[in-house]
Amino acid sequence: MAKKQSEEIEEFREATSEELEGKRPQELVDLYLRRSKKRETIETLKQHARDLRREMDRQGLTVRKVWLEQRSASKAHVRRLKLEGAMAAVMAGEVKTLAVWKTDRFDRRGMAAIGGALDEFDRRKARLYVLQENLDSSQPGTRIVFAILAERARDEIKDLTLRVTTGKTAARTAGRWPGGRTPYGVQSPRGSGRVEPHPSEYQNARRIADALLEGESAMAVAHVLNEEGIRTRDGALWDARTITRMVRSTAWAGLLPEKRRLHDEFDQPLDVWLPSEEPVRDVEGRPVVIGHGVVTPGERLRILAAMELRLSRNGGGARGKRPHTTLLGGIFTCPRCKGAMNGSGGESGRFYRCRTRATFGKDACPGLVVRAGRLDAATEAMWLSHVTALEYDDPGLDAIVRRWSVLHNVEREARRKEMMAALDAANSRRDKLEHDFYVEGALSETRFKALTAEQTSVIDSLEREATELSRQADLTIFFGDGEALADAWKESTMQDRRMLLGCVVKSLTVTPARYQGDSAPIMDRISIEWVA
Repeated sequence: MAKKQSEEIEEFREATSEELEGKRPQELVDLYLRRSKKRETIETLKQHARDLRREMDRQGLTVRKVWLEQRSASKAHVRRLKLEGAMAAVMAGEVKTLAVWKTDRFDRRGMAAIGGALDEFDRRKARLYVLQENLDSSQPGTRIVFAILAERARDEIKDLTLRVTTGKTAARTAGRWPGGRTPYGVQSPRGSGRVEPHPSEYQNARRIADALLEGESAMAVAHVLNEEGIRTRDGALWDARTITRMVRSTAWAGLLPEKRRLHDEFDQPLDVWLPSEEPVRDVEGRPVVIGHGVVTPGERLRILAAMELRLSRNGGGARGKRPHTTLLGGIFTCPRCKGAMNGSGGESGRFYRCRTRATFGKDACPGLVVRAGRLDAATEAMWLSHVTALEYDDPGLDAIVRRWSVLHNVEREARRKEMMAALDAANSRRDKLEHDFYVEGALSETRFKALTAEQTSVIDSLEREATELSRQADLTIFFGDGEALADAWKESTMQDRRMLLGCVVKSLTVTPARYQGDSAPIMDRISIEWVA
């Protein structure tokens, strides 16, 4: 590093606030370079303004206002508020001359855009003056020059866009980080195209991952971090949204992120990109790995699945909901109104109560109250007895096993869906090759055979993997062993127990007691609709 630049960085370190305390030297250098580049851009714009002011003084004109525009002049979807303000001043008759430093700084969208602007200037007896090309729209013969310069600027932007797009596409194809901000806990060394654990952030990021894997909510994790004085990369407090956004980033699991660009009603691209939870995939449908993240891809899928269980979706939106703390909450239904029964109560005793009665009163439903411990124990016994009584080849047991596989093995189910999508895409590519060869005649026979053989190989590989993933693990032995099933139940968490129960039980209701203190066995009052 040059001595002068080192001295400037030291001055920058001393001038910055305490928020930069503890940053590594390379992080400090990167921040310095970013701020220096921004500062240089602003200084360049100010120099252009000074040049224009001197020219206006030479022409004997008074400068009423200066607009500094830093937004792109080539994108139709970008609103240039400064330019809009300048044009509004011309339209209102406040100014008769709009001076710009260079034609491509005024507009880069071609002759149609700049021609329309010149028409408006002509109607209002105003003029557009360009310093670098010494062009004055009020002079005869300048419109054709403006048109040529505008089209040349448009072509330059097309070439630049092509180079940038090609570079990003090549980076994705090669499995390289395309640039931008990495999620908390990982970094991408300059020029490496890879992601790796961040030295100072990884430990805290891994703590977050472990807590989420254990079933903690994002909000609870955020509260713990804030209480311990741990802050985000920007020095801000943690919240549930920050943690959720971090988990949804595929780079957190060392995978290449996919971004989706929004388009307007005319299918024109907007300057808005939405991150996707899905990674970029290769031709065989496999996620593209670009290094090591905080979690494995499988851990990330399990965290996302747990987060999904905490959401209540309504229409196109979603809102958080409290997780059930009882075995049958949301599964147990009121026999009177058929609404859900929720768990309530403290250490002295928990009960299931009708949600409709609690929300709308006894006029909506007379309600029902049942002791949770008594009903849970009876349901466990009935569940275990029912499952172990099923025969090995019973269709009902197959249904239970399939449902268990989907709910429990998130990674396997996600990979199976990926394989089916990739298989459809590969078959479509092969069909397209056959159409191009037999119908259009656009491919030579040698080229057609080579490409078809390649796609056939990909399809065979995908079909083998899809068949293997579709083949259910032999869980029927496990479900048929009452002792193993009982041990698994005792060792499982509340969430796992609800999942096991959900694989077998469609609905559960209880007949109300005939009178207060009814001693009838609770099992005689339970009615269960089984999946099988």
